[in-house]
Amino acid sequence: MIHTSASTHYVSVKFSELHHRSSKPKNLGWFGLRKRDFRVCGVASSVVKEASEYIPAAPIFLPQGPWQQIPGGVTAPNGFKAAGIYGGLRAQGQKPDLALVTCDVDATAAGAFTTNVVAAAPVLYCKHALDVSQTARAVLINAGQANAATGDAGYQDTLECADNLAKLLNLKREEVLIESTGVIGQRIKKDALLNSLPKLVNSVSSSVEGAGSAAVAITTTDLVSKSVAIESQVAGMNIRIGGMAKGSGMIHPNMATMLGVITTDALVKSDVWRKMVQVSVNRSFNQLTVDGDTSTNDTVLALASGLSGSPLISSINCCEALQLQACLDAVMQGLAKSIAWDGEGATCLIEVTVTGAESEAEAAKIARSVASSSLVKA
Repeated sequence: MIHTSASTHYVSVKFSELHHRSSKPKNLGWFGLRKRDFRVCGVASSVVKEASEYIPAAPIFLPQGPWQQIPGGVTAPNGFKAAGIYGGLRAQGQKPDLALVTCDVDATAAGAFTTNVVAAAPVLYCKHALDVSQTARAVLINAGQANAATGDAGYQDTLECADNLAKLLNLKREEVLIESTGVIGQRIKKDALLNSLPKLVNSVSSSVEGAGSAAVAITTTDLVSKSVAIESQVAGMNIRIGGMAKGSGMIHPNMATMLGVITTDALVKSDVWRKMVQVSVNRSFNQLTVDGDTSTNDTVLALASGLSGSPLISSINCCEALQLQACLDAVMQGLAKSIAWDGEGATCLIEVTVTGAESEAEAAKIARSVASSSLVKA
């Protein structure tokens, strides 16, 4: 992974101990990491039995900063609920394959998407939804079928899924966002998905268990689920940011083959929030490289409920915006490192540092060339 810092215009480099993906350590001490290398945060919380029976949770490598890791993932911020259930979409097994994240209020919405010209139906749908609406209330994610390279029929499937969920939640279509992951070229198992929606809607909760089950449901070849939440202060008020992501193969800028959902209870204007999300994506998921491939479905969706009681952030350059940006960077970088840690065929996690560059963009370019080098990886 490549790590960049906007404030000092450098890319920081650190190296971690080797690990084998086929045999993940049960104890984080196995990494042999020093405190100055990584801040590895563990949170004791109840684990979703149904979800944890399938895959464990990934370690989260949070950068140092004025925040603390807390339980809850996407449900930690005020106003959010989540659930993950088995809906019969996977080719085999009964691991949860449908996830839903909802917000009690109209949440300021932002998104970042694959740069692949062959964009999947849910990517095209979400781009349109965010063009016509500044807010959203729900994110529906399915695993099993990517619904990519499926033409008009695949796009209609996405619309039908959004319409049906919107009806159950009493929302407009554009208030429902969609993510899909799985086999490219396969349409969603629409009947199975639609029949599972009532159960999924009735399962959402603001609990740690709800967040955990959702994080498991969005995984495909992942060996671990990726979920994190932090609490910090903006303008002296407590705010929370949570997130979950999936990804372990076809990982290379931009963005990597991954899906992500970020939630916060900070209050922020739409244009500012969208700029913040893109900046954080560029500093995290866009700096990943594992195997040199990208994909059709890459999506990060970010919702801000504004229910923390913190003051409105209306300028990207104000002090409060810088505080929130740092927190958002931390969450996305923590998730990005977990994706790299879980990379298919990966034997080590490397973080590259470049100093003395004239700009963050130049530093990132240099670091990427090092991290992507086959000779370096060898």
